[in-house]
Amino acid sequence: MNWAGEFVFGQSAAAYRGPSADNSFHAHAAIQLVLAGTGEATINAADGRVFVGEAIVIRPLVVHALSSRTEVILLYAEPQSMLASHLQSLTQQADISILKPSAVPRFEPSEPLDRWLARASRSSPQRRTFDARLARALDFLSCEPGSHSIRDAAMQSGLSESRLRALARAQLGLPLSTWLIWRKLERAARGISEGESLSMAAVSGGFADQAHFARAMRRMFGITPRSAQSSALSGGNRSVQE
Repeated sequence: MNWAGEFVFGQSAAAYRGPSADNSFHAHAAIQLVLAGTGEATINAADGRVFVGEAIVIRPLVVHALSSRTEVILLYAEPQSMLASHLQSLTQQADISILKPSAVPRFEPSEPLDRWLARASRSSPQRRTFDARLARALDFLSCEPGSHSIRDAAMQSGLSESRLRALARAQLGLPLSTWLIWRKLERAARGISEGESLSMAAVSGGFADQAHFARAMRRMFGITPRSAQSSALSGGNRSVQE
């Protein structure tokens, strides 16, 4: 079965709706919400545990695989977003948590996916604040992922590179280099959704070459860029305003 569903992209989140297909063990830089379209979703953890439920949250950098064979709704919230902060607060520090469907943004089958993503992104009751210097560095690195180094971002934010990396690890919960690869993948995925070839999408994302792009996507999503391209060709894919 292929990932032949619909992808939409927001400013700090992305969502997929469609059939779940083959994927290897992987770990996201984003926090992930898995909703079962029908029945229950199944997540396999790297340590052998199996989680089955209607709504499952997976914290960043947790190795897992999605083994459901039904329709799913997947939401990826970047760690600096208020939505990610809200979802992490529901996990009680567990790597993978089964939640009551009422605890997360409800998805109605008749609701357009882009509208649901925008609504979910505004649903957090929490405010997320970062050190202003880290916020400047993230904005700087987000402009054109791959064109600026972490050292450049440190200079822009008035920090040493080591201090910026430590600050990002403390406030984002993951290495800054991992966050940057995620941003590159997000930019490349947008390119694919807009009809770019895989080689052009790799360039758009700021990857050194298509092979580097493929390795990063398999490591963070458990699928290949070609699988993502097949989904883009078969489903509706677009960006939304949050």
